[in-house]
Amino acid sequence: MSIIQMPNRLFHTAVSAPRFNKYLNACNNNKRKAHKLYRANLALSEKLYSVIGIFEVILRNSIDRHFKNIYGDTWLEDAASPGGYLDISSGCEGSFHSIHEAIHNLSSKYTHDRLVAKLSFGFWVFQFASKDYAASGSNLLNIFINRPSGIRQKDIFKKLVKIKELRNRIAHYEPICFNNKTGGISTEHTSQCYHTIIQLLEWLGCNASKILYGIDGVKKKTGEIDALRTYSSEPVRL
Repeated sequence: MSIIQMPNRLFHTAVSAPRFNKYLNACNNNKRKAHKLYRANLALSEKLYSVIGIFEVILRNSIDRHFKNIYGDTWLEDAASPGGYLDISSGCEGSFHSIHEAIHNLSSKYTHDRLVAKLSFGFWVFQFASKDYAASGSNLLNIFINRPSGIRQKDIFKKLVKIKELRNRIAHYEPICFNNKTGGISTEHTSQCYHTIIQLLEWLGCNASKILYGIDGVKKKTGEIDALRTYSSEPVRL
């Protein structure tokens, strides 16, 4: 076997030693347990990414329906046209350019629905940033029909930003099973984001358990990871 092929013979060298060392350190150098944690993190990421995906579609469709009712069926295109609210409002350049880039990339395949699908999760999140929110009429909070009294635009924005950050970690294959400060095994932050998604779905008027039926499995997977932390002194069999 050549030297070039050798690094891929073992799991921890195939995924790279620095990457695997995070898991190894969290498992007190128990290699078998670290392998199990790595795979458990992948399984949790898969389940949570599906939940976030459903939430993203529901959020963007809710925003789209809301603004269609106010500004018409081509509200996105109009907002970024000369004289549109994104064109004349300072601080909204990111959203303005995102729409134009998406339209350009769609080219002859452009339709409004395809434009809605083409825009990133970050675009929809930033519709709740202070500048974009004000430019569009300061009424987008109304899509959260079941929100508690006192919830403000910036509260929603902070929640959405945390979900976006977690989504990006998963999309870039970064671990979501560690405490960022200690490096130890922890699903606390991940679980908090998951519960925030459930909360926002309910505020959007959804029955989260029905919406996510057959898709959700996050609690089971976080439980498996938490068990590795709880029983850290016990040997783990793959």
